[in-house]
Amino acid sequence: MTSPRIRAVAAFCALGVLAFAAGCGGDDSKDSKDSKSDSGSSDFAKQSGDEIAAAAKADMAELDEVKFNAEFTSGGQDITLEIQASAAGDCTGSVGIGDGTAEILAKDGTHWFKADEAFWRANAGDQADAVLTAVGDKWVLDTDSNFTQFCDLNAFFDQLFKDDAEAKPYKTVGTDEVDGQDVVKVEQADDKGSATGYVLVDGEHYLVKLERTEGDEPGHFDFSDFNEEFDVTAPADDEVIDLSTLQ
Repeated sequence: MTSPRIRAVAAFCALGVLAFAAGCGGDDSKDSKDSKSDSGSSDFAKQSGDEIAAAAKADMAELDEVKFNAEFTSGGQDITLEIQASAAGDCTGSVGIGDGTAEILAKDGTHWFKADEAFWRANAGDQADAVLTAVGDKWVLDTDSNFTQFCDLNAFFDQLFKDDAEAKPYKTVGTDEVDGQDVVKVEQADDKGSATGYVLVDGEHYLVKLERTEGDEPGHFDFSDFNEEFDVTAPADDEVIDLSTLQ
């Protein structure tokens, strides 16, 4: 039995819809370190949008663990993410595509997922009945790396914060509060409208929210649990099935 290629890959490509793109801010790491050391929290929100965005990207890149929740639309399909991931590649959480949902796990370089019936119906095509019979309630070994994209925190941030030579400058658009913490809002426009990032003013300048409310593909990412350790328990061997080995 050929392991079906899950359309979660399309979800990862769709991160470009919300990408906190770089391109106009110069050297990100230099701008970030200078802005953090030379200004107190009250001054941080007064910096340029490019400086604030550079500080956020640099501090996010230093994270060892983070949790992110997301809801967005891509190609007319609703996608949801609820993932806790580490820089080491371990993760736990769920991915929703359309009406289907898959739990995902990764530990020490091995990845598994457990999908519901709606997910298999949408992704396995004419193999859906055979897959459902073979899998039952077991975890599936992710030999095709369908979901590793969400567990590799460094690759995830590379995509979310990707360089774009045509990216327009960031613009500071005021301050706000997110979960009781002071944030400064920076906005970047593109041909699809604009995306707004919410960056913590005090301490490490983490990005806590990224949203697009305009256009045909709206969505948001929420980041939390910064550097909070979490445990992943790998499923037992008798709880796992490798679809690629079945005939």
